[in-house]
Amino acid sequence: MSKISYLAGSPYYLEDVLGLDLYERALAGNLSYLLLNQPPLCDCHCRRCFMPESRRDKCDSALGLEECCDIIRGAASSGIRCLEISGEGEPLLSQNLSGIIDCANDCGLITTLITNGHALSDEVIEFAFSRNVTLVVSLFSLNSETYEKDNDLPGSFETTIGWIKRAAKTFAKDLKSIEGKKVYRMAIHTTAQVDNYDDLAWMRAFCDEHKIFFSIAPLAPVGGGAELGKFVLTGDQAANAVSLGHNSIILSGTSKGEIGREVCGTCLYGLNVGYDGNLLFDAHAGYEVGSFLGNTRENSIEDLIATQRKFAPLMFSEIDGFCPVRASKWPVFLQSFLESPVVLDKPTVSA
Repeated sequence: MSKISYLAGSPYYLEDVLGLDLYERALAGNLSYLLLNQPPLCDCHCRRCFMPESRRDKCDSALGLEECCDIIRGAASSGIRCLEISGEGEPLLSQNLSGIIDCANDCGLITTLITNGHALSDEVIEFAFSRNVTLVVSLFSLNSETYEKDNDLPGSFETTIGWIKRAAKTFAKDLKSIEGKKVYRMAIHTTAQVDNYDDLAWMRAFCDEHKIFFSIAPLAPVGGGAELGKFVLTGDQAANAVSLGHNSIILSGTSKGEIGREVCGTCLYGLNVGYDGNLLFDAHAGYEVGSFLGNTRENSIEDLIATQRKFAPLMFSEIDGFCPVRASKWPVFLQSFLESPVVLDKPTVSA
């Protein structure tokens, strides 16, 4: 990968295109990201899904739209620049999604929406395009049999690929070149595994043809992925897979000044909020600690940010790699925290 192409809203984009130092911002008490999970509802059952079956459809205590908007407005007032909607569940199934995107746009935030694309429509595409949304569609393969075997949703491939092509025509209108840096607002993101490795070059060519950013990540051994060890790429295959992507959508260059290596900037410099308001270690990690880190219904945004700045650098200093859920030492860190969570002071409850 070469840092010529960027996805709007990614850490590299904030750093290299907008000229922000996310570490310096964090030192001043300003996080850069808000990750706001939606309820764990989804229309498919992808084998590698981050979400364990035990959490699927468990939507008790979900934040309402006004609560979400209060969080967004508070985050924007605290200096956060981007909203990411990823985490668990398919966001296009959330009844609050359009209101959340409207609120983020009104606050001047870039919203990154990560979706499986099945529920896209012309109306959704135009809505997202007109409200400063960066659209990321998860796509495992361009082979329909491989794709539908992975997500267990027969007939979904043709629908999804059709909407991807329609969305690409719209989002290509805003493809920019800023001082030699190509900036996209639409991406396809895939998890590179043994069983889709031969499709990756094909997917890169498809993205180039349709002016779509291509992002690749290794398999995360959590949720369904915990049972797929035999599909993990290693050695030259792993290196070659990563090289086929345009660039990273999560790594931060300035994180190296804080951690000593490049790690996930949306995690290290982001406030990760679960669908029920609980503060998480990462958009995909930390559900086991419940509300111990704090909850948006009880704690102010400022206090939650202060808590995040205590645990995020600590977490990355004790795990390996760039991503909590992909780190071999993550289970050890989590177990240690659950057994002795006194490393942090709980945030104060707002009056």
